[in-house]
Amino acid sequence: MNPFEEYLIKILQNVDASAETKRELYEEFLDHLEQLRSSYVNDGVQDKNAIKLAIADFGESGLVGSLINKAVSPNRKWLQAVVWSVFTTYALVVVYQLLLSPSRLLQRQHRWEWALPPNLTPFRSILQYANGFQHYNFDIWFFNLFGNVLLFIPLGFLLPILFAKARRFSTTIVWSMLASLAIELTQFGARLGSFDVDDLILNVLGGAIGYAVWTMAAVGWRLTLQKLRPALE
Repeated sequence: MNPFEEYLIKILQNVDASAETKRELYEEFLDHLEQLRSSYVNDGVQDKNAIKLAIADFGESGLVGSLINKAVSPNRKWLQAVVWSVFTTYALVVVYQLLLSPSRLLQRQHRWEWALPPNLTPFRSILQYANGFQHYNFDIWFFNLFGNVLLFIPLGFLLPILFAKARRFSTTIVWSMLASLAIELTQFGARLGSFDVDDLILNVLGGAIGYAVWTMAAVGWRLTLQKLRPALE
């Protein structure tokens, strides 16, 4: 058992939570500890000492466990339910906007876009809209360039909150890409639009921005917890 595992087990022994919640906390804290260790190693500290410093930064295991119980655990289920409600609402809005809105159904009825071949050339549509904005209505121009980005920012933000595995940038990017690909293929198969690889690029960019916002929020939360520690000692 490595020092991080031993340290986290001691912390979670003092936490009043379900096994699933403890598992999520374990994965989240382990990720933070590894980031701290890597930061110290990059500064020239030997790995063995970097591990000790990372643990010291986190704090004494009993105090951290008490802090979690007082500041997190009582509200965790309620917060999780709120986030799931927000995520569900967001998912329904995305499905409606991209698959069930009157404009999408009108496209299917007239099938005017069905004849358009799929665009498999990266950045072709992006450059077309960016360079020829004067030829499009503002709504069409804005949605095709920025709408796809804005639509996926909430996904990149909410995934790391709901799923511990999504707290890695690569995982969030992959899940954003799969979600975007599913939408694109559904639109194409249901004759609600044409397949465009640039939509994938813009959607994934939105997911990456959302992940960056979550990362900054998580850093702010950790700093807040550090400030609360003296009051709980």
